[in-house]
Amino acid sequence: MSQTTTAPALPTADEGRTLVADAGRILSGLGLVDYLGHSSMRVEGGVIVKPKHSPTIRDASHLTAEQMVLVNLDGELLEGNDPPPSEVYIHTEIYRARPDVGAVVHTHQKAATLLGVLEAPIRPILHIPSSYVDDVHLWPHANLVADRSLGAELAAALGDASYCHLQGHGIISVAPTLKEAVVGAVMMEELAVANLEALRTGLTPREIPEGELAELRRLRGGIEGRWQYLIEQFG
Repeated sequence: MSQTTTAPALPTADEGRTLVADAGRILSGLGLVDYLGHSSMRVEGGVIVKPKHSPTIRDASHLTAEQMVLVNLDGELLEGNDPPPSEVYIHTEIYRARPDVGAVVHTHQKAATLLGVLEAPIRPILHIPSSYVDDVHLWPHANLVADRSLGAELAAALGDASYCHLQGHGIISVAPTLKEAVVGAVMMEELAVANLEALRTGLTPREIPEGELAELRRLRGGIEGRWQYLIEQFG
């Protein structure tokens, strides 16, 4: 008799609200977002996302779980007192295209964005960040992703990768969980800063070979420890 595999249950909307608010405080504390930039999480009944910047919704570091909004995959508001961000389609179209993705982070982090403008690779030159960041795709647009067609274009450019440059605009980091997507964005920026510093020297840095990277991935700590460290700093 064949066995039926049951998909893991999605987090509740309340769990999503708490984590998206935590993500905003972490990303703001590290300077990766300000009043712009947003995270989201797939939950029971839809997607939890940071609301649109408005006279009442400002820096992500000050937003509470109760202020997060629930939308469907068409970007339509289901629950919340404020509208979703105008670029909600970054999130919804990636979820539509990638059933494996449970969270999306969009930031305007400076170093990674600049490397995207330069079309310079983010080389594996630091041990821990390089074990997280591998293939970074490129979407050659600075446009606001303000409709479904642009969201679908971006999702196609992302493909099956975890990271994508929105050239001249910012980056996205996706993962099965929001904790992983946030840590991924943080690691991407650490690695991007190191790459920019290396470019300024004019020298060629040593790239960590795949065998060493595989061993680093095997030995590094779990995501929960890194998340708790970030929460202690900014949560």
